[in-house]
Amino acid sequence: MKKLLALVRRNVIEMLRDPLTVLFCVVFPVVMLVFMQILFQNIAFAPENFQIENYAAGICVFGYSFTGMFVAMSIAGDKSGSLIKRIEISPVRRITYFASFLVSGLPVALGQTVLFFLIALVFGLPFDFRWVLSLAYLFPSALFYLSLGGLLGALCKNEKQTGPINSILVSLTGILGGVFMPVSLLSGGFAAFVKALPFCHTVQIASELYKTGAECIFPHIFYVFAYTALIWVVLLIAEKLKKLKK
Repeated sequence: MKKLLALVRRNVIEMLRDPLTVLFCVVFPVVMLVFMQILFQNIAFAPENFQIENYAAGICVFGYSFTGMFVAMSIAGDKSGSLIKRIEISPVRRITYFASFLVSGLPVALGQTVLFFLIALVFGLPFDFRWVLSLAYLFPSALFYLSLGGLLGALCKNEKQTGPINSILVSLTGILGGVFMPVSLLSGGFAAFVKALPFCHTVQIASELYKTGAECIFPHIFYVFAYTALIWVVLLIAEKLKKLKK
């Protein structure tokens, strides 16, 4: 635990040294939330996914993808320095190193969630028990995107590789997650394909709350936790294979 906390402290210091990147993870989704709500409140018809009950959760998840991208870039950046080499010869396990980014990234994700939902109140999101429940339901989604960022950072050799892949991740989250396109409009094999992926479930786990109640967490929670567990399994296997090659 001491080693984990030491790494978390180090990660927080690194975040404070690069405040513009952390600020971008928060500000850009906020600008999109405000802009899109002003736009659709001044036209006759707003698509289902842009209604504030859905879009508040969607823009939170979109913000998580940026935070995951920041985690991936941080891990990839460490490979250019001497930290990774020091960890390899120290008694610190690599899984502890990766877990430290998850722990240090959670406060950022929590801050994003609270901020986005406070702004959503201005645009008519009801403030009741479902509002608080939405914050709790989005926690597994934050874990998923931070874990995915950790995996991408582990697999990529450097920051040049991480950048383009992160852009793909952000695009997949926005499109296949239902943030910019209603998943309910899809049909056939493509709809089945999208629903088999985790992205739409990370959004729907909270966006359906105002319509269907607390039972909306199922089956979405199973997809989110299953994919998060799969990410860590792949991460552990990848690290084992790296050791065998050395």
